[in-house]
Amino acid sequence: MSFNLCDLPREEKALIEVDKAAAYAVWKERNGKLATAELDSSAFTGHQLEVFTKALAKYRTRP
Repeated sequence: MSFNLCDLPREEKALIEVDKAAAYAVWKERNGKLATAELDSSAFTGHQLEVFTKALAKYRTRP
């Protein structure tokens, strides 16, 4: 089974990008390139900010 992300609605694509941004922010935080991952949250507002914050918690608990 394969999934084509291009077929998703624009809103779902945006949430995937928010999740990717959170993963990258945690990676930068762990590698000393960013003081805290929350500094990257300024690009998001509303629901996307909530998703970003939850994703940060998710990725921070992973080794």
